[in-house]
Amino acid sequence: MSKKSLNFDDTQNSNYYLSQADNSSGSVKANWQLLAIRALIKENKFSQANVLLSNLPLNLNTEQQKEKLLSEGEIAVKKGKGFDINQFNIENLTPSQLYRYYTIKLGLDMNSKDINAQAHDYLQLEKYVLETEKKQLLNDTWNFFSKLTSNKIRKVLVYENEITLQGWVDLAYAYQNASKVIASQDDDTQEVIEEKSQKKIQLLKQAVNNWATQYPDHPAKQIISVLTGEQALVVDANVKKIALLLPLNGSSRIFGETIRQGYMDANKFFPQEPQQNVIVLDTTSKPIDTLIQQAREQNIELIVGPLLKEDVIKIQELAPTVPVLTLNKVDNTTTTANKMCYFALSPDDEAKDAADHLYSQNKIKPLLLVPNTNLGQRVAKSFAAQWSQLSTNSSQAYVQYFGNTKTLSANMNRNLGIILEGDPILINDTPQSGEILSAEFDAIYVYSSYDELTLIKPMLDMGANKNIGNSSSVTLYSSSKSHVANASDDFNYDMNKTEYAEIPMIVNQKDNINIPSNVQKDYSLMRLYAMGIDAWRLANRFNQLNSNQPNFLDGMTGKLSTSNQCEVTRSLSWQQYIYGEAKPDSKTE
Repeated sequence: MSKKSLNFDDTQNSNYYLSQADNSSGSVKANWQLLAIRALIKENKFSQANVLLSNLPLNLNTEQQKEKLLSEGEIAVKKGKGFDINQFNIENLTPSQLYRYYTIKLGLDMNSKDINAQAHDYLQLEKYVLETEKKQLLNDTWNFFSKLTSNKIRKVLVYENEITLQGWVDLAYAYQNASKVIASQDDDTQEVIEEKSQKKIQLLKQAVNNWATQYPDHPAKQIISVLTGEQALVVDANVKKIALLLPLNGSSRIFGETIRQGYMDANKFFPQEPQQNVIVLDTTSKPIDTLIQQAREQNIELIVGPLLKEDVIKIQELAPTVPVLTLNKVDNTTTTANKMCYFALSPDDEAKDAADHLYSQNKIKPLLLVPNTNLGQRVAKSFAAQWSQLSTNSSQAYVQYFGNTKTLSANMNRNLGIILEGDPILINDTPQSGEILSAEFDAIYVYSSYDELTLIKPMLDMGANKNIGNSSSVTLYSSSKSHVANASDDFNYDMNKTEYAEIPMIVNQKDNINIPSNVQKDYSLMRLYAMGIDAWRLANRFNQLNSNQPNFLDGMTGKLSTSNQCEVTRSLSWQQYIYGEAKPDSKTE
């Protein structure tokens, strides 16, 4: 068997390997099939990968058997299922196979919440990671250690010769102690708040630098700038000439105009950052290709936008030579010749953040109430996918779909409450294990509009025969979509103790004196205005966006993180209604 025939090429997709398999036979055909399975796993096509695995010949040689077993383990971890890791003899694995082995083991140890095992897995992965992926692994390792509480850090057993592991543990302690929030007072001025923030940054830098002196050869020194927040503060030095592509006429005019207003006002909020030379182009006035040509003729260095999804798809197809920061995301991002990054106020991101929040509060049986629309299904799948990465095998997410406000109102008039039951959410069109679950949920996440939630809340109370949200056994959570500036007193009273997600600009709006009055009156517009500000700051940091960096930037729309696919994701602030007054959820601040 040729080793070359089992050489996996990341640039090829499953169709390439399947076509090679179709034109081969015998052991060579099996090699191509095994490579196709790896590609299918990478593409999250687990059902197709499983079918191909089951159709492999029985007489696989030793190398092919190892490859098959590794793929089975990778699928099990991706789907949150159990797998016997002891089937491997690690002494017979190559370095690249060992990297896959410890990736599988890490996934299994995450599912079992074995903190000590996970810590050691990350150290093993560092031994076998490719140089091109080392930075991302270091970021992932730090992301793991930085989120451990003091009690969890103590569960990491460090043996005498494990200097690198001891360094990670000491760094986690140092970071935690230096990152403790300096308490704010109600009468703090903007200057006092800024002074406290700067003091916290200096304490953090000092703590990390002291640690670096103690561990001069530690691999985490490569990401010091991420740890101290300096990387997030680094901006591209030169003033950029930027084309801002937005819809400024037609039905989307209000969205485009509000984002434009935020983008142009950004320097009022962050005067210390470089200014930009911005030209605004209306995407409703000319075709996208014409606007790109116009940008080229004016020597534009970066395109920010477009906003509408159909325009993002079009600009992706055109793959302009000018780098692009789009203001929406598309389902399938593809690599283009020039850099294209994606930033959006995505309901999918908000659903993932909700999964993180519920999990952090030790919830184990979440029920989602979402509209019976394509958007509702996307939200449910996004939540469930994130939940499956976080939770143990026995815990999964369920969903119940609701109709429009007319249907909800008619059911309420007939005294039909909402019964707490749901179906397992499909991930990649593959159902998680479990049947319809009823009356056992400890958390309900509602993704709805304000009008829908005003009907859903009393119907939940009616169906459960108790006040959902005030009950000690069931906590109610809602999305930012239902949080509005002009909520009624009845709504605030009914939603007492309900937790909801919101962007930092709205949470901290009393501190932001620069917010225009016309935007303050409408939270949906304020979110778009905040998006314009964050887009301006991301444009100043565009050269850093294509690496995996958690908490890259404290933005107006949330804590922004970046991925090596050049996608910007958000985590939000969580608040709680207390008799109509919203206050921060102390568990997540």
